[in-house]
Amino acid sequence: MRRALLSVAAVLLAAPSLVQQAPAMDAGAAAARSAGTRRFVVWSPEGLPPRVGHSLERVDGVRDAVKARFALDWLLEARAPGGSRVQSPPSGAGYPFEVLLVAPRAYAKFAPTEDREAIRRLDEGEVLIPKMEARLRATGNGSRFQLRSGTVRVSGVVSNAATQGYEALMARPAPSDWTYQMRYFLVEASTDVSIKSMRRAVKRVTSDDIRFRIRSENKTRFLRYATSVRPQVVFKRTFGEFAARPTKTGALTLMDGWRDNNIRTESVPILGSVTCHRKLFPQMRGALNELEEKGLAYLIRRDEYAGCYNSRFVATPPGIRLSRHAWGVAFDINTSNNQFGQEPHQDPRLVRIMRKWGLLWGGTWPLPDGMHFEWTRFPN
Repeated sequence: MRRALLSVAAVLLAAPSLVQQAPAMDAGAAAARSAGTRRFVVWSPEGLPPRVGHSLERVDGVRDAVKARFALDWLLEARAPGGSRVQSPPSGAGYPFEVLLVAPRAYAKFAPTEDREAIRRLDEGEVLIPKMEARLRATGNGSRFQLRSGTVRVSGVVSNAATQGYEALMARPAPSDWTYQMRYFLVEASTDVSIKSMRRAVKRVTSDDIRFRIRSENKTRFLRYATSVRPQVVFKRTFGEFAARPTKTGALTLMDGWRDNNIRTESVPILGSVTCHRKLFPQMRGALNELEEKGLAYLIRRDEYAGCYNSRFVATPPGIRLSRHAWGVAFDINTSNNQFGQEPHQDPRLVRIMRKWGLLWGGTWPLPDGMHFEWTRFPN
């Protein structure tokens, strides 16, 4: 069963894997740890109100709680420093472009030491891009990006950790037409800070049923929203970037040849004919073959397979993040008792085999998506 697609009319357009499975602490984070400092991200799929930051700052051991917001903009054109065009999608379309919005001087402490001065100098009308993005665009410092929200100049190329894996770092205030944004918090604290006390601080100023996560820098590669999911730029560099136009239903209309070059319909064990990204099939087959070989094929109900490729946004929050189904690198199974937002009921043996083959399970997310498995790495 496919989840309902929410309206995203406000985001309509106006006109080799780079990841490691284990988190790697950069030099700046290591230096901070040796100086008695720990850093955390606090996020919720429902968003967090500003008062959460004030409540966190009252916790014993917390030194600062800095607001961060991310949004999905659209890249309409990229020009090299000399003015030559290096990238331009078809007319009426854009490349989805994830941006992290911060107060530069407050945020700088959460970046590697070597990037902090560039972040402090970041001004309105400028962006910093990470090395991953510079390689994707084949351009860097001095370039100009025409976004849906306006034209910005690339004032520098920084480490991937400096932008927490987002495609660009931008100084506040937010562009006026950013309808959908998601707020979370970055926390600097002493090494003996109590996680339980931080959790109590969040609950003190939010509703009882809000679901949130707190992750420390040694538990996640990037301090970002949805810490277990790989950044969008990683999916672009691994599976290709497409130009698209959002529709009012929450789906995406792809405008270039990406779909023809990458999406295939093939037969796999247990499920039969499926439509996915061509690069996903080897590990999908590997996981399903292993289930068959171990006599566990019955753990997947073939009539409750809900698809793989589906070019759309995620339902929650609306209009901000592209579903990994949009790349054809996620699939949904056993839907009847694994509905989105409900307690999941996948067999642990199934989950372990999927994880072995580099497929992340959505059942452990704050808002569980128990039917959902998506690519997170290529198997060893």
